[in-house]
Amino acid sequence: MASGPTDETATLPKLEKEHIRILNTLVIVDNLPMLGIFRSVLSDFGIQNVRHGRNAQEVVSFLMSEPIDLVVIDDHAPLDGVKFLKTLRRGSGRLPNAVPVIFITAIAERERIVAARDAGANEILIKPFTPIQLKTRLENSLFKPREFVEAAAYVGPDRRRRRDDGVEGDRRSDDRGGDRRQRAGTEADRRN
Repeated sequence: MASGPTDETATLPKLEKEHIRILNTLVIVDNLPMLGIFRSVLSDFGIQNVRHGRNAQEVVSFLMSEPIDLVVIDDHAPLDGVKFLKTLRRGSGRLPNAVPVIFITAIAERERIVAARDAGANEILIKPFTPIQLKTRLENSLFKPREFVEAAAYVGPDRRRRRDDGVEGDRRSDDRGGDRRQRAGTEADRRN
């Protein structure tokens, strides 16, 4: 069952741009030149409080001891980004499971991107990327947050980007495992 925004995400829509400088951001990367790029772009965006997680122990320590407002993870460095997201989103009540996460990967394969989305990434960025692309993902994560969903099969931001498609009510699949509206269209197409 989906739930409304948690206490952690309830304040995000009210976030003002002048609050950016006080956000605590955790960057998870093992490559120091890449850390420099992240710090530079985050600084240009106005984010000044950047923590650096070098390994799984440091990451968990930061998440449990400090209020972290944003996580930027470079996939596979120093830990598997998809596994990290699953652990974070489904983790114990001690981890801030609703914190926005920007997932950055060099693996531009559909399977990896879908896995990151399904693990609960707020935004996904493929390397190489431009500072403007990272800034756009930051803005989406912080100023246009999607509702946080906690369900049996998924925990994370609502995967639907647009909510103004004219469909009312829950979007549930029927007993055959597909979306009723989508299948109705394909069945109608086959008849024509």
